[in-house]
Amino acid sequence: MGYQPRIKNNICTNAHPVGCYYNVFQQVQDACENKIQGMQGKTALVIGASSGIGLASRIALTFSAGMDTLGVYCDRAAQAHKYGSAGWYNNQAFEYYARRANKMALSSNQDAFQHNAKDWVIQKLQQAEKQIDVLVYSLAAPKRSIKGVADYHSAIKPINETFTGKTLDVFKSEVRDIEVPSATHDEVDATVKVMGGEDWQEWVSRLKKAGVLAPNFKTIAYSYLGPDQTQEIYGDGTLGCAKAHLHETCVALDQGLSKMGGQARIGLLQALVTPSSSVIPSLPLYISALHQEQKKADMYETTLQQVTRLLDKHLFDENVAAKNLRLRVDDLERNADIQAHVNEILDQVNQTNLADLINVDEFKKEFLQQFGFAYDFIDYEQKPDPLTPVAIQDFSQLAGMKQAG
Repeated sequence: MGYQPRIKNNICTNAHPVGCYYNVFQQVQDACENKIQGMQGKTALVIGASSGIGLASRIALTFSAGMDTLGVYCDRAAQAHKYGSAGWYNNQAFEYYARRANKMALSSNQDAFQHNAKDWVIQKLQQAEKQIDVLVYSLAAPKRSIKGVADYHSAIKPINETFTGKTLDVFKSEVRDIEVPSATHDEVDATVKVMGGEDWQEWVSRLKKAGVLAPNFKTIAYSYLGPDQTQEIYGDGTLGCAKAHLHETCVALDQGLSKMGGQARIGLLQALVTPSSSVIPSLPLYISALHQEQKKADMYETTLQQVTRLLDKHLFDENVAAKNLRLRVDDLERNADIQAHVNEILDQVNQTNLADLINVDEFKKEFLQQFGFAYDFIDYEQKPDPLTPVAIQDFSQLAGMKQAG
């Protein structure tokens, strides 16, 4: 039986240590080849640092921009006879490669919503006699607990009406119709609590009060507009309310930070294959079609490429950042020709013609590799040791296998 991915409802519940390390190794290699100028030696903090966009951001900040970093993440740690989550292995690998590059890489595995996480960051900065130049807020969490108040759970639902549409069960290769009932007022409020800007505001406020923000400090939170096909459940739904609150928070933060020469910005990314996007109704089907058409037109970017462009050409470019509260790198997704092709596919696709219209295997492969699976050179019939320090493996001999793996 070996060690295979465990999938349920587009969620992968296990991770392969060696594959996770190799996923990070590949991104580190790519980041080293795409330098960002002007930020060397400065310090960044990434909230939500262990997977997806947050991990790519930390890799770009370290290996492209040459910055020291702190990261906060919340993942299941490996034990002697128990595997850790992908994010935990990712972070172990990141720290290994960062240390080899002589970069500070301090990480805390705890709930970023809690005061303890903020206190930890402040303490580490004070001990190192450093200040933060850049804060990336990339937290994607299903719930938020406020001690003594309540536990809030996000709900991805439409508002005032039932959403009907198509979705894709990636690992069963099934297209099916779905209905998502409208959210209650409590669900809307809870989603804003979890995914809005309140915690971002708290992070900046606590760090500012502690005196650990550098002059000309910048902070950015990531967002996404969503395609027309999912506006009912995304832009106009509970997620849209949370994103609106995030934008309002950005405006308030920017006004406050401007007094110290700082900035707060929203980074609008395109649709990407991440653990979070895979569970949003209708989005896996849309992303599968989108990336297929982008690759045909040579307009596809990996998550790392997307984040690097956002940082280099927008956030760190004063001519761009000074003029725009929302920094947009979703232009390749919004391309009219790409959208026309995607819409044509989505209008036609059903269970019968799925294989003819969309290559679902590409989504599946990219998704699985984020959990350490679907690499050709790994023998998944053999169970790996959960705690083996796999970073000591010489992946450099596999550098030429990027496309094959």
